[in-house]
Amino acid sequence: MAAARPTNIGNALAKHDLVTGCTLMWHEEGVMAAEATFLPTPGGGTAEDDGVLLSIVMSRTGTSFLLILDAASMLELARAELPYAVPYRFHGAFLPFEATP
Repeated sequence: MAAARPTNIGNALAKHDLVTGCTLMWHEEGVMAAEATFLPTPGGGTAEDDGVLLSIVMSRTGTSFLLILDAASMLELARAELPYAVPYRFHGAFLPFEATP
């Protein structure tokens, strides 16, 4: 999570490259994104950020949506609107199919 000023609240998602010092950020005015979950590209990719980020976002209308970002570019690929609100900072976990009971 990150904060787009002037607030200190986690209202953005950011990726920082420690080698180049470059930071990429996704932000939309008036929404609050939760901690993102990384899903690697099936079959494995060549880069460490080859995959997507999933985040539940609380919208300004009081509902939520699932945000899907390209993990390499931090560009929005899709969103799925939910007919209800998911509490802000709701945590989830990704388990590969093989790890599920």
